[in-house]
Amino acid sequence: MQTAKHRPFRFVAPAAVLCTALAAGLPLPAQALTLHGVDIPPQVDVGGKTLVLNGAGTRHVFFFKVYTAALYLPQKSTQPQGIFSMAGPKELKLTMLRDVSGKELGDKLNEGIKNNLSPEEFSAFIPSLVQLSALFAQKSQVKTGETITIRDMPGKGSTIAIDGVASGGVFSDPQFFNSMLKIWLGKDPAEDSLKKALLGQSADGN
Repeated sequence: MQTAKHRPFRFVAPAAVLCTALAAGLPLPAQALTLHGVDIPPQVDVGGKTLVLNGAGTRHVFFFKVYTAALYLPQKSTQPQGIFSMAGPKELKLTMLRDVSGKELGDKLNEGIKNNLSPEEFSAFIPSLVQLSALFAQKSQVKTGETITIRDMPGKGSTIAIDGVASGGVFSDPQFFNSMLKIWLGKDPAEDSLKKALLGQSADGN
């Protein structure tokens, strides 16, 4: 399980590897990222395809750090609309930095969805919203260090896993992942600094 011990993020790349790559004229290797004690890999494998880290940041509520978020895509993009329309699998990982009740987290996600969908989009999303609410209602507490993985597989639907355990079944709405992603990348994001970090527009060490 990942730990959530507080410490600033850092990039880890052995000097010898960097020197060898530079001397040989090779591209630099992807660098590992640690954010508040959470190890965030530079890439993940989803359905046999390699996704790259687009950006990672921290969700704050008042003075509290609630979770880290890491977005993985087939290729990097700094534009939300480009990400929403991008083909291929996608994945968002949220790793808790403090204990939160499942209901409270579910309510916050539902609020973020409602704030970023048009009335028509929200109406179409209601069946998925019921399914999502039931998922978090069954989780009395999401604990520090646990990771929520939201994954989209085009043609197969979206899934949510909490610490590696699939929960809530398959979300069949083809717009489910994008609707969820708008919580962080939409017109009224959960946090402006986190939106920039997920888009790779800024580094987040706070």
